[in-house]
Amino acid sequence: MAQTYTVGVLGATFANNKSMLGVFNGAGSGRIVRVKRVWVLNNQTTGVTGVLTTWRVQRTTTQSGGTAQTPVKHDTSSETAPAQVLFATGPTVTLDTAGIFRQFAWSNDEPATGTGTWDELECLVPMTCVWDSATGDGDIEPITLREGFGLSVHHSGSSAVGVADVFVEYTLAAT
Repeated sequence: MAQTYTVGVLGATFANNKSMLGVFNGAGSGRIVRVKRVWVLNNQTTGVTGVLTTWRVQRTTTQSGGTAQTPVKHDTSSETAPAQVLFATGPTVTLDTAGIFRQFAWSNDEPATGTGTWDELECLVPMTCVWDSATGDGDIEPITLREGFGLSVHHSGSSAVGVADVFVEYTLAAT
């Protein structure tokens, strides 16, 4: 069974054209990162006047800076990722314009209790999986990040209010 991990950020603040969570497999890692699933949750903790905005799941060719995030091993005996494999919220990334896997609309207004609008649906885990190559058709490859490539769960819109929780589930394997 493949070594599996989840990396996440809680309460990532929205900003114009921001990498909310970046994963990058740098040169010399000796590993392949395979992204299986991506989730984005609307977990506002305060009232905000949000808008309809957009996100992308997009390949990157560079990543630097940001606030480092530590992955959680699904099996505590799995290896720790080499230092060249980076995980960060708010990093500076170079987006690969040919590498857009998904773009989707998103409401960053706060959810309310019992109204059943889209803001509330964005809080339900089954409704927040925005990329899933781990189940269903076994012929579908995960997003494969070889050395020198990464992935940004990217707020491509211009709204700067509110927060979101973002998670990436991936496997790590030798090249």
